Amino acid sequence: MRLKAIGYVEEGLPQEGRGAGRRGLVSTVRIFDEYADGLLGLEEYSHVFIIWYMDRVERFELRVRPRRLQDAPEVGIFATRFPPRPNPIGLTVAEIVAVEPPRLRVRNLDAWTGSPVLDIKPYDVLDVVPSPRMPEWLRRLLNIDQ
Repeated sequence: MRLKAIGYVEEGLPQEGRGAGRRGLVSTVRIFDEYADGLLGLEEYSHVFIIWYMDRVERFELRVRPRRLQDAPEVGIFATRFPPRPNPIGLTVAEIVAVEPPRLRVRNLDAWTGSPVLDIKPYDVLDVVPSPRMPEWLRRLLNIDQ
């Protein structure tokens, strides 16, 4: 398997483990010049999936306790979005603010400044799940009413 970055997060979250602080944050993704033409037409969408590599994750855990909730249950890493994964790949739905090749400005990206970007895909109506089911501990963490 071979993956290569198509760019990097030029301006993003300042440090690891601060994904909850992304709401409203405008980030800049710098696309490498040889891939900049791939941004053509992206301005017609409101949102994109950004797939990025969590390059600062040094270990993985198969079971974790969700942070900030002392009484949260221990769960498998695949039941969370936390970084210490066997393959530390991040996936974020971000709102497009501006497409200015070779840069893409987006809102709500939870990637760290300097992180490699692996791919960008447009978000459309086929990707919408109106009322997804989620565990009670995540509802508490996100402050979502039942």
